[in-house]
Amino acid sequence: MKRRRKGTAVAPPVTEPWLREAQRSGMLDWLGAYGQQVPMLKSTTRQTSALHLAVAAAPTSAHGLYAGEDLMTGWPVFHDPIEGYRLKTVLSPNVACIGDVGGGKSSFSKTWVVLRNLMLGRRVVVVDKKMQFAGEEDGVHEGEYSPLARLLGVQPVRFTGKSGGVRINPMDPVITGHGGLAADDLELLKAILLEVIGRPLTPDESKALRVARTAAVDQAKHEGRPATILDINRYLLEPDEEFINSLPGSWSAREYADWGRHIGFALEECVEGDLAGLIDGETSKEITLTGGLTVFDISALPDNGPAVPVVMAIINTWLRSTLLAQRTAVPTYFVIEEGWHLVEGSFATISQQNTKKSRGLSLSTVTNYQHLSDVPENSPAIATIKEAGTVAIFRQVRTDDAVQCQELFGLPKSATELIKNLAPGCCLLKIGNSPAVLMRAHRSRTEAAIADTDGALLSRARVALEGQSVPGAEAGELALAGGELT
Repeated sequence: MKRRRKGTAVAPPVTEPWLREAQRSGMLDWLGAYGQQVPMLKSTTRQTSALHLAVAAAPTSAHGLYAGEDLMTGWPVFHDPIEGYRLKTVLSPNVACIGDVGGGKSSFSKTWVVLRNLMLGRRVVVVDKKMQFAGEEDGVHEGEYSPLARLLGVQPVRFTGKSGGVRINPMDPVITGHGGLAADDLELLKAILLEVIGRPLTPDESKALRVARTAAVDQAKHEGRPATILDINRYLLEPDEEFINSLPGSWSAREYADWGRHIGFALEECVEGDLAGLIDGETSKEITLTGGLTVFDISALPDNGPAVPVVMAIINTWLRSTLLAQRTAVPTYFVIEEGWHLVEGSFATISQQNTKKSRGLSLSTVTNYQHLSDVPENSPAIATIKEAGTVAIFRQVRTDDAVQCQELFGLPKSATELIKNLAPGCCLLKIGNSPAVLMRAHRSRTEAAIADTDGALLSRARVALEGQSVPGAEAGELALAGGELT
């Protein structure tokens, strides 16, 4: 009978080829994995029980939501960023998910963050820029969280910028808050103008904007309605002489018009162009943040221009005001799909303010990124990622992305190859200062069905070849069989 070498340990059998290769190449050594030193031998339970001198501990406590399975020990992984902050296992309730398309980060967000927190009666707000194909019958494209929302009986709020579409009014008291808890709507106006003109306001422009804002709010209140961006613009270009004369100072209405002309023209052009149908009226009645789930679908808005950052800045301000006004703090998750919006601009600044105040707001901001190499070092996005108490790193095929993840989160250099070779649905989950856990995210059959994002790519629709012929097509020489081209 062969003898077992002294001082070696037998690893649990691994069936997945990618994980077996990772063990063989030493990628997992820093995780504390045992490599198999000798061939497996037949034995009895009485004999092998003496070999288990130590038992691997669970990677997390039993508090929180089920996230997945630790691939090294088989233990279940439980974690909840807000509960973790209460228990002091993390110093920040914010979460960053990083990974290539198809790696599993969006599915992880939908199941672990959205569905499971809704089951606990928590609030979830999603801003969704990631477009997917809605169906072959109507040919509509929409955000990837929209099917999930409808399945839960919630109609997604879809911004299109078209006439008659959903509007959101940055001057609405519901958005900016009430009384002493109010956010400064003037600061929100400045953030919008920063996107429109591409620079901060001059002192003269700021003065003109403050006066136009006061005049517009007073007039709208007299008419029994909230002021709108159109009111602001009108008073920028045509200051009210009677109102100007009531103000301290010796400046005339003509001087105020000169100060506000540039920003007034720029805002007018943008409201009639890129921002048309978005912020040029009162807030649509169907928009609310008081329910369990709210999904803002901004996938139809253009990637370039001010529309996306302006709408996201308004939503972020609205969320902060809602949380400040509630009598009892309801734990709230704010999911940002496609975190490149955090790179710069007005939304980046307002979002960073919210994440810093997340503890007092009972708010956890969950941001999904594809590549860290796309994010400038000095941007608010990097600061937000560094401040996240929970980080889920899914597959990063590009070496520079994997290296940046390894360096940013203080992982061993050997973790780079592991990050590049992670299987879909698997991630390195880093919770606070604890060692990273190699985890497979689990989802139920129902969760898997509604978290699918491959509808467009896997569509079986075909183009009708009118008047065209393809060699071999009529004879059926080209066909799909078992998923392979034959």
